Amino acid sequence: MKNRFDNALRPGNALFYVLFLLFAAAGLYFSVPYGVAGIAVCVILRLATLHRDVDQRRWLQELMSNIQIEGGEAHQPVTNSPLPTVVALATTGEIIWANDAFVEISGNFSGARHMRMTELAPTFETRWLIEGKTTFPGELRMGRSAYQVFGSMIQSGAGQLMMLHFVDCTEYVRLRDEAQTRYPAIAVIAIDNYEELMKNATDTEKSDILAGIDKRLSSWMKDSSAVLRKFDRDKYIFLIENAELDKLAARKFAVLQEVREIQNHEGVVATLSIGIGKDGDTLAESYKYAGLAIDMALSRGGDQAVIKNRYTFEFFGGLSEEVEKRTKVKSRVVANALTQLIRDSSQVLVMGHKNSDMDAIGAAAGMVCAVRAKGKPAHIVVDQEHTMAHELIERLQTLPEYKDVFISAEDAMIMCDFNTLLIVVDVNRPGYVESEALLQSINKVAVIDHHRRAADYIENAVVSLHEPYASSASELVSELLQYLVPTSGILTGEAEAMLAGIYLDTKGFSTRTGVRTFEAAAYLRRAGADASDVKRLFQSSFDQYMERQKIISSARNCGEGVILAVTGEEVDRIAAAQAADELLSIIGTRASVVAFRRGADMAVSARGSGHVNVQLLMERLGGGGNHSAAGAQLKNTTPAEADRLIAQAIEGYLADQQQEEAEEA
Repeated sequence: MKNRFDNALRPGNALFYVLFLLFAAAGLYFSVPYGVAGIAVCVILRLATLHRDVDQRRWLQELMSNIQIEGGEAHQPVTNSPLPTVVALATTGEIIWANDAFVEISGNFSGARHMRMTELAPTFETRWLIEGKTTFPGELRMGRSAYQVFGSMIQSGAGQLMMLHFVDCTEYVRLRDEAQTRYPAIAVIAIDNYEELMKNATDTEKSDILAGIDKRLSSWMKDSSAVLRKFDRDKYIFLIENAELDKLAARKFAVLQEVREIQNHEGVVATLSIGIGKDGDTLAESYKYAGLAIDMALSRGGDQAVIKNRYTFEFFGGLSEEVEKRTKVKSRVVANALTQLIRDSSQVLVMGHKNSDMDAIGAAAGMVCAVRAKGKPAHIVVDQEHTMAHELIERLQTLPEYKDVFISAEDAMIMCDFNTLLIVVDVNRPGYVESEALLQSINKVAVIDHHRRAADYIENAVVSLHEPYASSASELVSELLQYLVPTSGILTGEAEAMLAGIYLDTKGFSTRTGVRTFEAAAYLRRAGADASDVKRLFQSSFDQYMERQKIISSARNCGEGVILAVTGEEVDRIAAAQAADELLSIIGTRASVVAFRRGADMAVSARGSGHVNVQLLMERLGGGGNHSAAGAQLKNTTPAEADRLIAQAIEGYLADQQQEEAEEA
């Protein structure tokens, strides 16, 4: 309504002159000469405007008559086009001519001479014409109708004009949208901890647990016209229309909280993982997406729902901490596969993540040990100028077996060939590896990692050992070595490097430890690792201690036990990580986040005590990690911007957590 009123008051419209005339007439009351002069000016302007409009309409009519369009066997003037057609200024979108068909679909256009296209269709823009395209992207909404718009540019004396033709596609859009909402999505639902729930349970208890899960699943989907069928002892298949799936997603898959009410006599709580595939061209493709989604959910620790379409992953839940539930079967299978891959390769390159730490270097050293035992050359790809494991690398380089083992990414690119095997350790995201170009250049890639899988994980790996329940990549590698190398074949320096990796990620065996963690440490101790030598690797310098205290002094409480410290100075990554660990020791702290400058970027390090999933928190900033330790890199960001972004991420995470806790209660 406001746009129409503003349009009516523009100079040149009839209402404008009516109001002008009324004001001039009112002026007669104060001064007859001035009033008469005002009326005369108003009449002259109106006559001049009418004359200009007549000339402009005549010029436009001639212009439109001279523009020919193809129609059947001959060309005809655009004025005779059956399609709604409009000519407007390309700069402002102001309509200067339209045929009768366009007047009919646009309603009151005939009474608004200077109306703009954006007043009829708010989403209209001209970038596509400027870029040389002839079709408007998508459909243009005008009122309750949808149109496909075709256009072209016209050069004239009045400036650059655009000619637009409108094709009504309202019915097509309605049918398409209806088909999309009714198209089925396919889901696979898995009981995460089936073995733990059923362990030492009686037959009656087993039946009660499974019946409780079945009851909650049936209640959850009863109003959605979906189909749920159990096809394995711990798995279900679930078919649902997209529109109904959106409703379940809006409620954050409440069944995840409802199933947690079930537990066995030992107190083990039941959890589900839901993997959903949608938008596939065929049902088979959607089912393939569902398989990828359930793998993603399980690799991130379970107790969550993941939706996979043809482009991205979408995550729901995942707030609970992982529970160790690994067996050595997978390690043995992966060890056998790696043995064959190493034997079939000309050489092996081992690569960790950017700004490598002791876990990445320790795991890499373990894989070099395995490759050496198979008689193949091996190299570790690392940027020695940007690493947090300088002392560990220097220790390894003193060993004769490690002469020229550490190489740069550039040297690795030169020496790799078609038969090279690349083993990626302690990272699963392409953008975070030491050299993404090297990753893309090698065909055979194996991945060994313990971080929760992110949406942009390394795909098409020939072998993948991904266990988010493990404490560290070094723990996983030490398990593999038990099937690859005799204990006597492990160098003391290699055993200590892997033990240092475990020590780092468990904060001195105080967090994220399980039975398998201590088994791995015992194995490395038998291989010659000295715990006192390992601990000396973690001693801080005076400068690091002072940097750590400076970071801690800038910390503030963001509420709900989340501590944030942001510094605009460049500090050592180790000092920042230690500051995050130290902040976590404050009474009542559930998570700590430290941000510091790295060149033009801001690096973020986060630690959690178990109540806050810092991986989900860092994913809001484009990062990742695991439940208790995660990080992110904010590109081209100032400290003030980083502070604002992190605070918003914390606020959003806490709001989601409170909502889930309220729904669970």
